Amino acid sequence: MRCPNCGEELDPGNVFCKKCGQEMQMVPDYDPLDELTIGDDSQTKIEDQIEDKKEEEEKGSSQKEEAKKQYSIWRRIGRYWRIWLMLGGILICFVIFLNFYFSFRRENDFNYQLKTGIELMEEERYEEALSYLKHAQSLQSNTEGADTKPLRCQAEIYVATGAKELAVECMKDAILIEAAARGENYELLELYQELMDILNETNQTGQIEEVIKGCEYEKIRENLLPYRIEKPVCDIPEGTYSYYLSLELTAPYGMIYYTLDGTAPTADSTLYEGKIGLMSGETLLRAVAINKKGMVSDELVLVYKLEFKENSILNEEEL
Repeated sequence: MRCPNCGEELDPGNVFCKKCGQEMQMVPDYDPLDELTIGDDSQTKIEDQIEDKKEEEEKGSSQKEEAKKQYSIWRRIGRYWRIWLMLGGILICFVIFLNFYFSFRRENDFNYQLKTGIELMEEERYEEALSYLKHAQSLQSNTEGADTKPLRCQAEIYVATGAKELAVECMKDAILIEAAARGENYELLELYQELMDILNETNQTGQIEEVIKGCEYEKIRENLLPYRIEKPVCDIPEGTYSYYLSLELTAPYGMIYYTLDGTAPTADSTLYEGKIGLMSGETLLRAVAINKKGMVSDELVLVYKLEFKENSILNEEEL
């Protein structure tokens, strides 16, 4: 640093010039321009700070707005999801209700149960068919004018499965229901005729006479008379004999067909037209009667054994 008066170099820390004795000013002179300059700088800094703050506030506000927008979007998405979930729940409940409703309705719908039972019967799924048919019958058990179709189908199934007694019982029940609901009519006659066919198919024609006698309607009884059939009768009982036999067979209804070789008699067997002569040995006679309706009687089965003594043979030769 130099003296402002003489220009002499000053030693550090001296406040007076060694050459001219001028006092040194350690504080610079006041300059209004400096103050203005300093004021302008401070103002600029303040303004910059204000601008920065505004920018920060604007940036923060912008971020808040963006956050609000994101929140609003997610809130709307959440609301939509809740609506869809609620609608989905309602739809599921509605589907469950419909399923329960239709299941309950099918379970208690006579026509559905009957139709399903018949379809299963045609497919020969007899056990399942019986379940539906029995339920169909139970749905109308207390209904006047009940339909006999379930019982008739059950009888058909029992015939197919060999349960002949159950088949007959079903048809008898159907006849009772029809008679109680509608009395004497064409359908009642049809039921009796179906019963006759089942008795014939299951070899239970011995019940036909009883069924006809048990019918309380005269016209129906008259229509059933041609179905009557009885087992043939032989005039000589089976057993062991020591002489020749001549067997006479009779049957009140129908023609008699017989065999002597042990095979079952049918409409293709020997037609009985006169006495049957037995000459020797053991003979198995099997015979049935068949009427014009094709009803086959119970089978007559007799065993005859001829054992001739020597004296009796000689006597026969002499004769």
